[in-house]
Amino acid sequence: MKSDFIILLIAGICLYQTSAAQQLDVPFVATPPEVVEEMLNLAGVGPGDYVIDLGSGDGRIVIAAAKRGAVGHGVDLDPELVEESIKNAREAGVDDRVSFRVENVYETDYTMATVITMYLLTSINVNLKPHFLKKLKPGTRIVSHIFDMRNWQPDRREQVNYHNIYYWIIPANVEGEWHWKSDQQPVIMSIAQTFQKITDISIHNNALQDDEWNIREATINGDRITIIAENDNGTTRHIYNGSVDKDIISGTVQIHEETGSQLKTWEARRKSTIQH
Repeated sequence: MKSDFIILLIAGICLYQTSAAQQLDVPFVATPPEVVEEMLNLAGVGPGDYVIDLGSGDGRIVIAAAKRGAVGHGVDLDPELVEESIKNAREAGVDDRVSFRVENVYETDYTMATVITMYLLTSINVNLKPHFLKKLKPGTRIVSHIFDMRNWQPDRREQVNYHNIYYWIIPANVEGEWHWKSDQQPVIMSIAQTFQKITDISIHNNALQDDEWNIREATINGDRITIIAENDNGTTRHIYNGSVDKDIISGTVQIHEETGSQLKTWEARRKSTIQH
């Protein structure tokens, strides 16, 4: 009877530990210091940044960011790790720049972040992906240790002592039909987009007697868009460069022709916002 009781007790402890581990979603494994530094280097963390670390463990990433002049906070489901993080921040002398809280990463408010860091699991990253794209401002940087986001390819990938580090920049949403005028004539640009990649683009510019221009380059970098377009015979080249603010692109267009070059302001509006 006594041996049966001991077996049941051990089984109960194992079941409790398994349940607790499932509740915490991700077991705590410390990120090596050299990986922490490269993660922050990759994101260019410094003064003016607000860093949020998802699954912050013992707080080392947020603390290292604070030592670079950033501010921020970490979230973790384990209360003991949160307490340890607070203690570590105090000992590092940065407790006036950081905070830590017990919180589920799915309930975290990311909107103030300029940088998101994480060491979670691919499945969790994938679940968070639509929240990142919806809630984070274009230009926000995301760095993940070891785990990627499946079909959202990183902007960069580095490796430190066999540890993969993935880096993304939140892209502006530029998909749709955009309108502006050139020499009082309408220009229409249509864009298809997958994450930070422009997968299809066309520009129809009747003002320059070309139904459709040849696109030489089209890129998104955070809230910036750059487009290089030429007419069929290559005698005229337009270089558009602007910042995207929801349904408006504001910037400049360089116009290069055989007779010379000029720089003009450029503003395009997405079709849904055009007032007739």
